[in-house]
Amino acid sequence: TLASVYDLQHDAELHDQMTFKSPSSGDPVALSYIIPGAQDDLMRRRKALETVANASYGMLGRTPDYVNIQVTAARQMAEVYGENDTQFSDNIIAYHEFIRENDVCLTHTFGHPQVNRSLAVTELSDPYIALGVVDTTSEGLIVSGSKLLATLAPFSDEIFAPIYRPLPPDDPNSEKYAIGFALPVATPGLKFICRESYDLGRSLYDYPLSGQFDEMDALAVFDNVLIPWDRVFAHGDVELGNRNLGRVALWRQYMQQVAVKNIAKLEFVLGITHGIAEAIGITQYGHVQEKISEIIDTLETVRAYMRAAEADAEHIDGGVGIWPGAEPWIAMRHWWPDAYTRIMWIIGQLAASGLMLTPTEQDVEGPISDSIAKFYQGAAINGPERVRLFRLAWDLIGTQFGSRQALYERFFNGDVTQLRMRRFQTYDYTRADQSVKLFLENL
Repeated sequence: TLASVYDLQHDAELHDQMTFKSPSSGDPVALSYIIPGAQDDLMRRRKALETVANASYGMLGRTPDYVNIQVTAARQMAEVYGENDTQFSDNIIAYHEFIRENDVCLTHTFGHPQVNRSLAVTELSDPYIALGVVDTTSEGLIVSGSKLLATLAPFSDEIFAPIYRPLPPDDPNSEKYAIGFALPVATPGLKFICRESYDLGRSLYDYPLSGQFDEMDALAVFDNVLIPWDRVFAHGDVELGNRNLGRVALWRQYMQQVAVKNIAKLEFVLGITHGIAEAIGITQYGHVQEKISEIIDTLETVRAYMRAAEADAEHIDGGVGIWPGAEPWIAMRHWWPDAYTRIMWIIGQLAASGLMLTPTEQDVEGPISDSIAKFYQGAAINGPERVRLFRLAWDLIGTQFGSRQALYERFFNGDVTQLRMRRFQTYDYTRADQSVKLFLENL
């Protein structure tokens, strides 16, 4: 599946819309590495993202373009990374060049292990549960500990690990955790602890999604791993690291990939839901039409968020190129998890018991095939095809794969409660407050 994503760039009909000319080598390179300088660049990148997302029906949240765009966004903010030491800005620029020219597959890590969330990482019983610096040498940093959540790790060439979380500013122990870097996944001392695979090795008739699109998630564990100096993007500067969390808004770029993936996924989900309704003859009922229209509205709302962010693209302090508007993305990040949960509920409501009565491919082709043809036929579909459709729906909402998809969509951008609290604390209320003041003054 992953190989087929890379193959898209080599398809003669897609090559030009998937690549651009490298500014250094002149070779064609993936558009996910482009530094957008104008609206046209955002549109070109979106077209390439759509090709990838549509190829996987939106089921792969972490296709390589996701982290490619993150590294590119970090490259756009290189000046900020190197504010107190230009070595770090030089390193991120060189790393972006390396991954662009070699088109490596990246995983990334962004959080500390879920040990005791009531404590800061500096307060944990073992100082190397979270990833921290053990020693500093002429060759680089020696680190131990762990980071999550390395999706796609077993298939990746490199791991990208910038600073994603704030650290206690007044705790001297925070310095050891203020590190950002990238490494080959084959680096000695680095290993990944993976969850079990959701691909059961069964036929794609039985498990059409989990048999193709299980990305795999892992905990990255570091045991005295050497990070060479040229792969270090931040080290020991807690104040700068915390300040940059508000300035280095990588999400303003990679949310374009998220929106494109969501649109592809919603179009696919809409097709499944509409197909179920037609298959069992319920499209004439008002509540069914209302529920399917809700999915349509969700699809078009995501499209509107995306277009608004692209239209509001701007230059930002310390950044190179243009950045999609922040406000539409923030609103989408807060709204999407509940919207996705609601859509999965709608599928369950419309398909109902049909999701629990799905024979296997072996049953459909075996001695009871006549019974399946008779008792599983639908209003507009034969028995075997109805079973295939309902098994697809079950793999989306009822299997381990489907549950993981729902959990991913809820948390991959962070906890919504925390995001909304931050929104409340940082939003500019000036226009809203002034409108009320003006109204009351004019009474």
